[in-house]
Amino acid sequence: MIAIVTAASAKQADGIRDYSHRLLAQLRDGDGLSARLVELEPDDIGRGRVRLFGSGASNGALSDAEVCVIQYEPFSFGRWGFAPSLVADVIKARLSRRRPLIALFVHESYVSDRRNWRWLVMSVWQRLQLIALRAASDVQLCSIEAWAHRLRRMPPWTRVHHLPVSSNLPDARSARSEQRAALGVDADTIVLACFGMHHFGRLSGHVLAAAEAIEATGRSVHLLDLGTGEPGREVRGGLTIHRLGFLPDDEAARMLAVADIFLAPYADGISTRRTTAMAAFQHGLPVVGTLGPLTDRMLREATEAVELAPLADPAAFANQVRLLAEDEDRREALGAAARALYESRFDWPVVSRTLLRVLKEAA
Repeated sequence: MIAIVTAASAKQADGIRDYSHRLLAQLRDGDGLSARLVELEPDDIGRGRVRLFGSGASNGALSDAEVCVIQYEPFSFGRWGFAPSLVADVIKARLSRRRPLIALFVHESYVSDRRNWRWLVMSVWQRLQLIALRAASDVQLCSIEAWAHRLRRMPPWTRVHHLPVSSNLPDARSARSEQRAALGVDADTIVLACFGMHHFGRLSGHVLAAAEAIEATGRSVHLLDLGTGEPGREVRGGLTIHRLGFLPDDEAARMLAVADIFLAPYADGISTRRTTAMAAFQHGLPVVGTLGPLTDRMLREATEAVELAPLADPAAFANQVRLLAEDEDRREALGAAARALYESRFDWPVVSRTLLRVLKEAA
């Protein structure tokens, strides 16, 4: 039996929580394995009462699990990312005679932005905490190559496997025509889509620059801003900015399928930890992303499936999007390659197969 451990979340959008649910469904329904999800309640997390393996654990003991996969992001397991009870519990489990194989999946490692003394202190304890968790686990995985390389250079200097994430949305490609008609978008209008345009990890200036560059050519542009926030619509000449707010998964997928181009201007670069980018690949959309320090080699080299622009050059990003809007053949070729890349590297059966192989080798 495989137990997937994650933090319960009341957020409308929580990528790690949703990823855990999708992974559970794949292991159960796709792979036919015995698996269950253990969601740690906020009260236990906030008060440092995280207990996974003890018989008296308030969130349910894992003594019957053969494998425990901990979906780790420091802030999910403790205030300011401080979770000593999680570390203590994993160490106790490691020292016990009968225990599951412990796999640590690092979705976020530690804060590295030392903007003030508080962030510096957080960085110190989160690093030490991660070192302890890695030393107590049997298998370590990471969602992007850059962090995997970083962790390998830290104690305990053990192997770290790179495991990309997948899409958290259903496949709604078949709904494209119907949904475009429902939006009142004609064939000559270019539809751009992004997730969380005003999220701190997104470069909103790149998005607006791209939309305005296309509008300047005389074409109508419909910009879909998917994600959380207040819904609304703003019309600026030939540019319509449509903020959809939070949508259920099936509705978000249908709206994403409408797009002609997906914009991925992440502040640290597009990478294999971005479930939103994976959703765009899943839907066969041409993707223009930013090339940053966290961009994985497999994405850097996939020039036929994704176009990349320099991180600090919104004009270059906008120009690439404009050129793509003017070239329908290029959009179709890029979208087809994006879908092929998703099926070969990021689809759920591929992700679970890689995870199970790593766990089997460790066992």
